[in-house]
Amino acid sequence: MRRLLLALVVIAGCSVPASSGYEGIPTGEIPFDLNAPSTTAAPTTTTSSTTTTIDPNAPTGEPGVINEIVDLYFVSGNNVVKTQLNIASPATATQTLGSLIAGPPRDGTAVGIRSALPGLFTATVNVARGIATVNAASSFLDNLSPGDQNLAIAQIVLTLTSRPGIGQVLFSVDGSLIAVPRGRGDLAPAGQSVSFDDYTNLIVQNPGG
Repeated sequence: MRRLLLALVVIAGCSVPASSGYEGIPTGEIPFDLNAPSTTAAPTTTTSSTTTTIDPNAPTGEPGVINEIVDLYFVSGNNVVKTQLNIASPATATQTLGSLIAGPPRDGTAVGIRSALPGLFTATVNVARGIATVNAASSFLDNLSPGDQNLAIAQIVLTLTSRPGIGQVLFSVDGSLIAVPRGRGDLAPAGQSVSFDDYTNLIVQNPGG
């Protein structure tokens, strides 16, 4: 009987407690670092984007070409009118003069205007200290009527002096400075520069504008 009671006591001592509570472990008895606060940050994702702007007017096959608008002056009747054209930037004096020599745009926006410059006109232009020197390969004025001589010079001067950094224009043929007509009809002597103001009396509003 004593042995049976002793067995029951031992079994009772080993049973799972019925209580749902818990007993905390003293801090000093917790293994190292198990109670340290977490320092691991949640992973973040960084997204970067690059925006590329492409000129919609850039020539096909040349993405990213930047154009700028230049003022070109052509002839309407006995006067000159301003037209605008997109050319590759930076628009140098040489590029601008070349666009003028090429004649009015052929896209239908330049109806009723023409150029007084000869079809075979060729020239170089050099800019120094705000003065553009236009050196023609031959005496282009000799084959023009007096009226067209005036208009041709006006076209070149007004076009070039519309560009930043150019205030005056000199003309030469094969390296020798020449006299040119001003808008009022008088002559600027050889070696004397002309400016935008010398031809403003010839400018009229574009009849197509």
